[in-house]
Parts: sequence; C-alpha cells; structure tokens
Amino acid sequence: MGKILIFDVDGVIIDVSQTYHVAIKETAEQIIGKEIPLEEVKRLKFLFGINNDYYATYAVIANKKFRVPEGEIVKLSKECKNAVAECIREKFNIPLSVEEVTDTFIGIFEKLKDRERLLIEPFVFEWLRKKGYKLGILTGRPENDLLYSFEKYNLLDKFDAIVHDDTLSDITLKKPNPYALKYTLELLGADKNTEKYYIGDTVSDLRMAEGYKEQYNDRNLTYIHCNFSEDHKRENLRGDITFYNPEELKNFLLEL
Repeated sequence: MGKILIFDVDGVIIDVSQTYHVAIKETAEQIIGKEIPLEEVKRLKFLFGINNDYYATYAVIANKKFRVPEGEIVKLSKECKNAVAECIREKFNIPLSVEEVTDTFIGIFEKLKDRERLLIEPFVFEWLRKKGYKLGILTGRPENDLLYSFEKYNLLDKFDAIVHDDTLSDITLKKPNPYALKYTLELLGADKNTEKYYIGDTVSDLRMAEGYKEQYNDRNLTYIHCNFSEDHKRENLRGDITFYNPEELKNFLLEL
C-alpha cells in the first residue's frame, strides 16, 4: 500500500483567522457584554487546546465572565476532551447552556464565513493522489461548514475519506480523541505497516497524534505540525516535522 496522509482543515488547508477566531470573539463579547481583544481570544483558544470552536467559545466565556481559572480549563480540556464544555458547566455550576453559546456562534459565523482563505490549492492533493497515495480529512468542523468550504474551493473529490464533527455520534470519541484518528486511518485501509502522516496545527492535534501512537502501539505515524500563524510561531509547538509557512508544506508534499 502507498502512503496515507490525513489533514486537519483549519489552519492547515484553510486560513480561519478572520472567520472562526473572529466568531469566537464576537460570540463571547455578545454574551459577556464587553470587548475582548482578538489576540487574547486566540491566546486562550491555543492555550486551552480545545478543538471544537463552539466549546472553545464556551471556555473563553467561562474564563472571562465566570472567572474560571485558565489552568482549570486546560486541565478539563485534557481530561474531558470533546466534552469539555459540559465538564466546565457542571463543575463550576455556570448558568449558561452550551446550546445557547453554539446557536449564537453559528449565527455570527454565517456572516463571516466568506472571509476564509485557501492555503493549499487543489492541485497539491491531485498530485498526491496521482502518485497512488490515499488522502483523508479529520476535522472538528461541522458537516455543513466543511461542505460549504470544500465545494467553494473544489476540494470535495480530492479525498478518499472525510471525518468531520458530525461523523461520530459519540461525543467522547470525536477529535481530539485518538480514536478519531484510528477511525479515519481504518477508513483509508491503513495498518501498522503503512507509512502514515497526520498534518495538524494545534496542541489538540499534537496530543491526538501522540495519544494515537501510545494508545494503539503504532509508531509508524509521522505527525506534521504547521506553525503558519504568528500566534503558532510564538507558541512554537513541534511535531515530528514542523513547517512555518504553507509553501514549505506544499513543497514537502509535492516531493513526498
């Protein structure tokens, strides 16, 4: 079998700095009732390591409005993974539902979604598939958001398997649980002898890849970390391979 490559979407294939990050900021501001600098929102998002932006928004609100300490949120993010928002709400008795935050976020995001920018063009994925490689998507994006962007950028037919936030019904098994990566690899026909790559950009991607290697005893996975944004460059997380701009990643993929 040829190589298998699985891609995250936000921050890897698509720049969401003017869409999802701004939606977190504006949702939090609407519920809190005061302005939060975008840089502070992004700092908290990356610090908390919460993959789902609805839940990242809830965490920002919990911190800024209900004074939940940053360290407690980081701890719950690691322990509860994709159930982190409910964990925060229950542990600190927050009188705000996750559903209210989610609904507010969706309404704001709909007005912002066309601000996103493509980072990796379709020809890169076409080239990889011509070489016989299997390609997958593993993202925390909801299905409708993903389809909208992939149809706009002509990406839908470039991947052999797509796993989004609505694929797995059990919230505890969704990304960033290592099971989500295992599930995607199985859809692509991978086994422990297959040369595998996962390309991500956040601490939750890094934790998921490391957790997969440990939990499933599979060291034949290379995690590629993308520090494309200035925030990520300052955070300076490292993968097995690390790139600092999209051109570096594209060149690597075209030469793979």
